[in-house]
Amino acid sequence: MLLENLNISELPAVDLLEKGDLPNCAAIYFVSDSKGQVLYIGRTVNLVKHWREHHRFNQLKRFNRKTSISISWLSYTNDINTLSALENELIKLYKPPLNWSKLVSPVRRITPVETALQQSLQQLAKSNTMIFGFDPIADEEPPTIYLLYPVLGKRGISGSIRSLLKNINKKASALKWKEYHTDSKSLGKFGYWETEYNGIKIDLAPAQGLINFMDDSTRRTVAGVELMAFSYKQLEILLADAPESNKETSALGALEDDPIPIELANHPQSIKPQRKHVVEVELWEELEPMPEGEAREMTRQFLYVDGIEIEVCINPNGKYFIRHNVYWWINHGRKNPDPERNCIAINLQEAVDRLPTIRWSGYRFRLETIVFSEDDVEVESILLPLAMFEDLMKDTSKFDSKLREEIQSGEYKLNPNGPISMKLCLWLQRNSLCSLLQTNNS
Repeated sequence: MLLENLNISELPAVDLLEKGDLPNCAAIYFVSDSKGQVLYIGRTVNLVKHWREHHRFNQLKRFNRKTSISISWLSYTNDINTLSALENELIKLYKPPLNWSKLVSPVRRITPVETALQQSLQQLAKSNTMIFGFDPIADEEPPTIYLLYPVLGKRGISGSIRSLLKNINKKASALKWKEYHTDSKSLGKFGYWETEYNGIKIDLAPAQGLINFMDDSTRRTVAGVELMAFSYKQLEILLADAPESNKETSALGALEDDPIPIELANHPQSIKPQRKHVVEVELWEELEPMPEGEAREMTRQFLYVDGIEIEVCINPNGKYFIRHNVYWWINHGRKNPDPERNCIAINLQEAVDRLPTIRWSGYRFRLETIVFSEDDVEVESILLPLAMFEDLMKDTSKFDSKLREEIQSGEYKLNPNGPISMKLCLWLQRNSLCSLLQTNNS
């Protein structure tokens, strides 16, 4: 019998709480919910005896309160080696989520494979992951969607990618991401990942210079999630430069239609209530240089975080910035550093380069004259985008690993007499200055 032709819904079955009615036989058994999702697969030479004290019964009994759980079985030979081989094949085919989770893990809910896939793709989209292309030819490999995430030199977001995919893997779900290759430390330790859904493989790899393709990219969806994608023209130029002998790209093309056409599920927990008068701030806000001799006109408002005053500058287009004087005062306790003697632009560039992402690569720090229209005050300063200021202040990579873990877990105890930079760093781990911005100065 071909395993792919097995229809579990046609097998004999009993409800979970009626496990005493199971027969005395050798079998492969399937635990399923009311929607037909296979939660667990096992084997035994005596089905009814095995289920009298099954190690997963109490866990499944909790699930049974919300959805009807049933046990179905496939009678088979009592040869233990045959049963074991068949069980492994069926687990590989159905990927039941509870077979992937340890019994000691507090599994509170089963995450559908579609939900886990969409959640991981949504997180990847926030990390500027791009769709490179789609290879539909199923030869030795299944049809494959190729995704790329940006790196620059030895820097990139590989650590964040690894963290978010491992968090997805912790869910009780049939979807699992596998890190099939990791670059050496000398090359940046970037990770290469893959997963599979409904016979289609998704391959995720790092790419140098990916940021150069983002401005001219298009938008496409995978599993209902929208990501940046290489356009047909971009991919055509790249593949034209590839060696003709490279068979791996022979069928690769720009993605057009979604190869995994599933409806994007609503995730109410991710929708935050809108606060009145709160202004959302874009992540990249670079200003064009002013003509020589002219001043940049801006307005300002003041935010207060645990007694720390933060001046926010606003240009006529509604973009938000922090002056370098504020950044310097919070970090070094000096309100008016000399831009040349203190090498402000160089120090800011080095601070940005130390960030774990390349998000601000290419930003130009310029000293310019600023006039605040409300009170006609004129100052000279370097402007940092508000999101860059937040990234710099909440960056924990400058701390040792123990302190970093304490901060990220929320276990760090703040010294009341400690530096205000640490106070702001801790506040930004859970909050954003964007939530404090108002449409008026009240």
